[in-house]
Amino acid sequence: MTFLFVRRATVELLAGDSRAIGGAVTVALCGHWDHAGPCRWPHLTTVETNGPTLAVTVAYTCTDDDRAHVESLIDAAIGSGRLDGPDGVTTWRAVTRA
Repeated sequence: MTFLFVRRATVELLAGDSRAIGGAVTVALCGHWDHAGPCRWPHLTTVETNGPTLAVTVAYTCTDDDRAHVESLIDAAIGSGRLDGPDGVTTWRAVTRA
């Protein structure tokens, strides 16, 4: 799939599993990480180690009219710093978002 837009952040993982950050984005955009049907706004979150921090990239597709809303949801998910997931609680601290 080709994605139209990209949102990036740097986070410090405090406890848990780095995959939870992508789970938090999916919860924000789709309501739950294990949802039925296709995503309303298709997206892919990648997390790469960058020294003591993690580089988070969210590639997504939406209409131009939805872009500001989708970006605010992504930013809020990353900024939340927490996900209660199936394997426990993961916490992180957002360092940068853009």
